[in-house]
Amino acid sequence: MNRRLLSVTMFLALMLTSLLAGHHNYHVTRNEITADLNQALALTLQEKKEPIVTQDTIRAYKQLRRTSGGQVLIAVSDERFCRHLKNRRLKETSFLTFDVVDKEYQGGSTDEQAIYSDTLMIRNGHAGETLALKGYTRLSAAAVFGMSDQRLPAGLMAAAILWAIGSMLYLRKREKMNLMLQPAEGYTQLTEGYAQSTTKEFGGLTYSDADDRFYSANHTPIRFTPMQQQLMRLFWQAPSHSISKEEICAALWPKKDDANDTLYTLIRRLKPIVEEHTRLKIVADRGRSYSLEINELKS
Repeated sequence: MNRRLLSVTMFLALMLTSLLAGHHNYHVTRNEITADLNQALALTLQEKKEPIVTQDTIRAYKQLRRTSGGQVLIAVSDERFCRHLKNRRLKETSFLTFDVVDKEYQGGSTDEQAIYSDTLMIRNGHAGETLALKGYTRLSAAAVFGMSDQRLPAGLMAAAILWAIGSMLYLRKREKMNLMLQPAEGYTQLTEGYAQSTTKEFGGLTYSDADDRFYSANHTPIRFTPMQQQLMRLFWQAPSHSISKEEICAALWPKKDDANDTLYTLIRRLKPIVEEHTRLKIVADRGRSYSLEINELKS
């Protein structure tokens, strides 16, 4: 599979998994809040110490419903209900609501954004009315999200971001290396014009076609930069291991009008590496060409 496509696919997979896990944990927390409201409401009704809703409140509620011509939501702050809640964060935001179950009773919730319990029907003996009770809590989506366990989604998102950054750096480095290792225009033409050198060893230097590497006399790989490697291949394959400046510049920098300074820098940095690992030296011939020659001082 293409490395770029693989990187994008992996990033999207991690991000999608993170979002799905976050969405799942958010709804798990909402369900836990609803369950807490249900159990608190049930325990509150079991106490039966005093009516949750007084007769005066019921009368006021009916009057408001007639006046408004629709469903009315009345919040009843009940200490017992809040005491039975297990989640401390719900104690300050939760309340009870009631509705009188009669011919005008509509049921359902009047607040779609709130989290509420199931509806419990009770008979108020003092008022002679049947009431529909619900437990409510007002929490924003951000608050519920903050209450949910988002460690795994956050870890997956962090992994996705790190993967994206690492992939970009890796792909950029690889593209740069490919550009440096790619034979320059004219390089193929130049090497085709030279007969492949039949010398297996020259001045303590050998070259392996199999792995495209140069070795010293004790068969230790010699580390060259990509540009140094290309220039050494030109020397190795050229007749008498000698190449003119024009041929080198045309092969390595075909689009550069004047590459003399660049070539001079490349030769200057290559010389000590060649002399350290082999019995060769790079010799300039009156500024017209360069040659690999055996260093008599090291023979």
